[in-house]
Amino acid sequence: MNAITNLKRIISTVLIAFLFFSANTANDAIDMFPKFDGWVLNVGETVYTPDNLWDIINGAADSYLSYDFKRLYTAEYFDEQDRRIKVYIYKHSNPTNTFGIYSQERSSDYEFNETGAQGFNSGEVYYFITGSYYVQLSTSDKGLNESLKNLAELIDDKLGGNDTLPKKLSLFPEKGKVPNSEKYIANGFMGYGFLHSAFTADYKQDGESFMVFIISPEDEHEAQKILYKYLDYLEFPKDKRDSNKYIVEDPYNGTVLLYTTGKYLCGIVGTEGKTMDTFFTLFESKMQ
Repeated sequence: MNAITNLKRIISTVLIAFLFFSANTANDAIDMFPKFDGWVLNVGETVYTPDNLWDIINGAADSYLSYDFKRLYTAEYFDEQDRRIKVYIYKHSNPTNTFGIYSQERSSDYEFNETGAQGFNSGEVYYFITGSYYVQLSTSDKGLNESLKNLAELIDDKLGGNDTLPKKLSLFPEKGKVPNSEKYIANGFMGYGFLHSAFTADYKQDGESFMVFIISPEDEHEAQKILYKYLDYLEFPKDKRDSNKYIVEDPYNGTVLLYTTGKYLCGIVGTEGKTMDTFFTLFESKMQ
């Protein structure tokens, strides 16, 4: 009898916790979306989590999950003409991961806006990031560009207006950098599972195009471990590992210059010779 009683108590506790969690997430969803004059707000009943994200974005879910996705809140606004604006608000674990998934979906030649930390818009979509949130507004109705912008700014204010990009992006030299080409790759950088936490930027200089990366695991020892794993994979001689600068041949990525400084492992990919030497001097001075 005691065992049955205990089981009932456990089930009751779990049920209460579930109902409490559901009520809180529902309240959170309502708090995400501001009132918008002339439009009726309909907040989605489901708050999506890593367990059911596939139910709404299916094939794209894995990309979001790789950047430590936490919640997706949805809503729809409609006016008296039955024009509709759909809003998705993705919450990730931190602003860096939010920037990461956003950076995978933007292109340097998009039309950028000044909502949040950064955003882009094209036709009937308006995207931006702010803090740990990635906000996507879309409509199938023409002529709502101004409404999308105004609603986006209200949402930005509602979410707290934490409108700064990751500070590590400032470590990239400006000379030759392709505007808005920066990315953050959480895992699997350059095709290697052990290369993670990588910021990248594209460059054009002296007639060449190349990529610069900064691996930043927030731990000097971890950066060193990543370097040695990479050198081990490339079978780089262990008796030549007494430097903070290496030039290696990667079978998949070509010539790579590696540079370690403190908690960062940096590199240049896609160029060699004079361009690499010239840029490395600039890059080294920037990192010091």
